[in-house]
Amino acid sequence: MPHALATETVDKITALHVIASTAIWMCWSVLVVLLYALDLGFTIAELFGLLALTGFSAAGFQLLWFGLGERALQPQFIRRTTILLLLPALGFIYCFTTGNYSLVLLRLLAIACGIGGAQLYVRRRRHVTANQSMGWDLAVTASIGGIGIVLAQIGTPFVALWQGPFATPQGAAETTISIGTLLGSVRPEQNLWLSNLGWFTAFVVAGLMLVNVLRRPRARAYGWRSEQPTRRYFLRNPHTWVMTLLYIMAFGSFIGFALAFPLILQFLFGFSREWQGGELIRVMSNDYAPQALTYAWLGPLIGVVARPLGGWLADQYGGSRVTMVCALVLAVASLTASVLTDKAYHSGAPEHYFLLFLLTFFVLFAVSALASSAIYRSASVLFPTNQLGIALRWLAACATAGAGYIPLMWGVQSYTATPSLALVAFAIFYALCAAIVATVYLRRHSVYFNP
Repeated sequence: MPHALATETVDKITALHVIASTAIWMCWSVLVVLLYALDLGFTIAELFGLLALTGFSAAGFQLLWFGLGERALQPQFIRRTTILLLLPALGFIYCFTTGNYSLVLLRLLAIACGIGGAQLYVRRRRHVTANQSMGWDLAVTASIGGIGIVLAQIGTPFVALWQGPFATPQGAAETTISIGTLLGSVRPEQNLWLSNLGWFTAFVVAGLMLVNVLRRPRARAYGWRSEQPTRRYFLRNPHTWVMTLLYIMAFGSFIGFALAFPLILQFLFGFSREWQGGELIRVMSNDYAPQALTYAWLGPLIGVVARPLGGWLADQYGGSRVTMVCALVLAVASLTASVLTDKAYHSGAPEHYFLLFLLTFFVLFAVSALASSAIYRSASVLFPTNQLGIALRWLAACATAGAGYIPLMWGVQSYTATPSLALVAFAIFYALCAAIVATVYLRRHSVYFNP
């Protein structure tokens, strides 16, 4: 008789919380491009630093939720902690209405928005039989947060451009370059009302709280002490640390690239650089630059669509096999993107490399999403039933750090004028992960053989 396994599902109301919270966090991916367009004196490295701060903040809050135990794995916890996002909402309103574009204040707001990134994972336990498609089921559930990423990157420019009832003259700021939206480019000298982001966030959070009151879930109590032995066994499990490294490779890459991609496009293609004898002579605004915000959202969308496919492939061919192939493809795609980055950065007409660069990053988004689902499938096989929920929360918490280290590396490399080296480092990391999978899980005589 097939035994029961725990899998994860998300009810509709909690899914709305996850989508909205993720969107509020991910609006920073667009906000930094808008801040650059306003010419407020921030360097590209400082803007990447803001992304790194909000990414590491999300990972920190994820680890804090993990430390709270079983209670933080429940839908009720996500619904209640969403109210904390009123803090960055009020901060946005104050900062952008008064025109106080202090880098210190923006850093604090970036850290506060990390709470939204910590909502990326939620579970409600149900039971399925072992012959059901665990990879597909987990992958579909994990894609919910990705919807928030896409919505944020599509919607944030429109919210900032909306001259609504809260768009005061004091809060208006004029762009110095054209900016992109889903519908195309918007001319320079266009007014933005970034305070709209705060008002919109406040209304979304208030609406979610109202839904909580009207559809109050049945309360359940979850013990703390009873979970401690499970947590100790989980941390002693050697698979914990291998899976953590692999999930950082997969989901860490997806979430990190999703957060940084709009600013990467702006940094590489928004400038025309003049070089002489290997020395950078002049940097000018590129009048022929493709609009970063018009195209950036397509990458996360491709990842969201691909993630369930990764679960299906893992169910059919094995999680480890799919993970190794994905790691190798990621390594090749990163090297390709590195070459294109170097050519665009040293070109007076970087737009010539835009299409190839965009397509290469689409591969990175798709394959990292496929690998994320394959690793979830492997985790459902490698971890005992009573450890699976804890394992998935731990993997998500550690991998969210990718939203910090990927923008950080791009920021450092932009400062040192060697952006292509960041992608070379990623390629080496992906190749190392492929070797680990082949050695630990695919070598037939390995103790942990698990294709």
